[in-house]
Amino acid sequence: MLENLSGLHLLVMALILALDAVALVQVWRDPRRSDVVKVAWTVAVLFLPVIGFVGWAVNWLLGRAADQLNRSGASGS
Repeated sequence: MLENLSGLHLLVMALILALDAVALVQVWRDPRRSDVVKVAWTVAVLFLPVIGFVGWAVNWLLGRAADQLNRSGASGS
């Protein structure tokens, strides 16, 4: 099955698998998210590996930016 894949294909597949694993670990370690949200992100990442990871990464980055704004706004008041 894998005999027709070049080294580059295998490298890309391994990279996607590693990024998806990072996303899933971060999803399940986040105490602010409900179990329903965690399951939804898990399904998205598993069934749509690239799109699910990109969606999670954008959501994660926006959440971190919002946390920073909340911290700076709270300390400035």
